[in-house]
Amino acid sequence: MVFRFTTLDACIQDAQVIDHYDVGEAQVYITSTGKYLIKEPSLSQEEYNIYAKVSEHLMNSLPFIDKLETDGEKIHHLEAHVWQEAQETGQVEKISKFFDRLRYYIVREVIGYGIFDVLVRDDDVEEILAERFDTDVGVIHRRHSELHILDTNIVLGRSDEMNSYVSRLMQRTGKSVNISKPIMDGTTMAKHRIMVTYGNEVSVNGPTITIRKFPAKPYAITHLLKFGTISRLMAAYIWLLIDAKAFGLIVGETGSGKTTLINSLMTMVNPRWRIITIEETPELQIPQKRVLSLRTRTSPLIRSDNDIDIMELIRASLRMRPDFVIVGEVRGREANEMFQSAATGHGGLSSIHGSDIGSALTRLAAEPINIRPSQQMLLWFAVHSTRLKGSDGRSMRRIRSLAEINPTDHGITSTTLFTYDRKTDSFGLDDIDELVRKSKRLNHVAELLGIEPASDLKKRIGLLDECIEKKAYDIPAVFAILKKYYHDI
Repeated sequence: MVFRFTTLDACIQDAQVIDHYDVGEAQVYITSTGKYLIKEPSLSQEEYNIYAKVSEHLMNSLPFIDKLETDGEKIHHLEAHVWQEAQETGQVEKISKFFDRLRYYIVREVIGYGIFDVLVRDDDVEEILAERFDTDVGVIHRRHSELHILDTNIVLGRSDEMNSYVSRLMQRTGKSVNISKPIMDGTTMAKHRIMVTYGNEVSVNGPTITIRKFPAKPYAITHLLKFGTISRLMAAYIWLLIDAKAFGLIVGETGSGKTTLINSLMTMVNPRWRIITIEETPELQIPQKRVLSLRTRTSPLIRSDNDIDIMELIRASLRMRPDFVIVGEVRGREANEMFQSAATGHGGLSSIHGSDIGSALTRLAAEPINIRPSQQMLLWFAVHSTRLKGSDGRSMRRIRSLAEINPTDHGITSTTLFTYDRKTDSFGLDDIDELVRKSKRLNHVAELLGIEPASDLKKRIGLLDECIEKKAYDIPAVFAILKKYYHDI
């Protein structure tokens, strides 16, 4: 029932609070011992009883709420229902006294994520982790990564309650989970990726929840430059290769920032291009005007003739006149289709799990992917993105290395152009003329685009510097600056 809920109250009397901020009407406290404590608006027993009655009647209008498109429309409908209920029951005066708190919990339970709502709405929370129903839910916090997983004051309590919550979460993604299909993942409208297990069919200790959150607004290339994830010269070099419709590979471990890097690199793409993304679970947030996002379709129970896999989507994309195709992640035979499509002339980018570029290239050549040497020649560059611990103990994402891939008579050769140095927090190569000397691809790009590499890189770096100087972190602001390049040529 909607009217059952738990109010979170942070006990911070003896805690050493190192950070404190608001998430809507709730307050969050971070402690030195690795606690993430939530304090929500409190309700008296009388107020709780009124809330229960209002919510019970609200159940009848929930099907109508689902037909409304925006959260604003839904909230307006809920508010109107509350005041109508107040008038009909003669409780206008009572409800007026605590309407804001009443509204908070109705919105939390009906439109939001229930007891997880603060965690989902907190932009600084990167991941939400619940391993079992009777232990604290954990979070990974963007600004306190040195503490690794923080313990919250949320405990789901009972296995059946957690199963119910798991089912509710998956409804957010348009999917369902049950005993016959006890493991499921999906993506919410806000692009948060949810992975759950149901009951104890596959997880010994009962249901589990993992939510990987993505920023409400995609990071632009300016963010990565500010964070030190990538250097100006490296960004300009990749930008130039992408303009030549290069085919690149992003390598990294889980949580290393591969998806964020792809999203950010796409803020430098020619604004007149048509970009097609292909994913099993939609995560990419490409901030271009002409983006066609494709996703696979699979039967929840058994293999079906109606299933549509990545290979089929790659084939279909070739008939959609793409300038650039992004395959979210490759793990198997679909990589062959991706490499073949790259030979048709459009640019391309994909990601692959790997501890370094060498191991990723080896994996491409081995079972079950089996990319032949003749196909590997289509690859232009590979980037290794990773998560490191800084001198202050905090987690940071860096481009560990960038290698240029060039064809030879016997296959390919990999030349590392940029390598991250932890001691200096730099990427080794920072001279344009030296990059032009070391890079074979730049000579090829110069012929394709009719440009002089050194002066072109300087022009691109100048525009990236302008983004930093003007603090252009909003996507339209970045586009307004970088599109000057295309007006000048």
